[in-house]
Amino acid sequence: MQSIADRVLEEIGRHDEDWCFSPKDFLDLAGRDALDKAFSRLTSEGKIRRIGRGLYDIPRYSDLLKTVLSPSSDQIAKTVARKHGWRILPTGAYAANMLNLSTQVPMKIAYQSDGPSKSMKFGNSTIYFKKTAPKDMASDEMSGLVINALKYLGKDHVTPSVIAKLSSRFDEKQKRRLLKEAQFRTDWIFEMIQKICKDGDRDG
Repeated sequence: MQSIADRVLEEIGRHDEDWCFSPKDFLDLAGRDALDKAFSRLTSEGKIRRIGRGLYDIPRYSDLLKTVLSPSSDQIAKTVARKHGWRILPTGAYAANMLNLSTQVPMKIAYQSDGPSKSMKFGNSTIYFKKTAPKDMASDEMSGLVINALKYLGKDHVTPSVIAKLSSRFDEKQKRRLLKEAQFRTDWIFEMIQKICKDGDRDG
């Protein structure tokens, strides 16, 4: 019979190698006390790494850099959100960077959240969660990412190149979701998203 620790490792193996997690992600496998013991054992054996209060990942070693890699800020944020039952969306320069619309490394890793406003420090990074009214958060994650990136860039900096780059990323289904999310946003945001959704049509 498999131990709880082995079942936890098996479940972790079903995810991408940079996945971060908390005991709450495994409550379908065992009760909290049993999970805490399994996590303690796996941590002491070096099979998982504690990266924050109640947050873990699998240590990944880079042969190129000759060091253990830091966890992904986005993975940490998503794990915190799952743990607390929040919905989050990248915002500001971070949203633009995630869509490759900016090559600048954002100074601030920020998310809209339907949870409380707070900041959390992990290693050399601080992740900011900003409480946002539900009506201002897109229901579709990718659409929300685009809307927040456009807001950050500003109307005068959404160039034809930006329009083309975004248009090429999405299929028709995603473009329909984008239009639906944008129709109740600021007029200029809606106009830009209309251009994004039509740009690919012209090319085709």
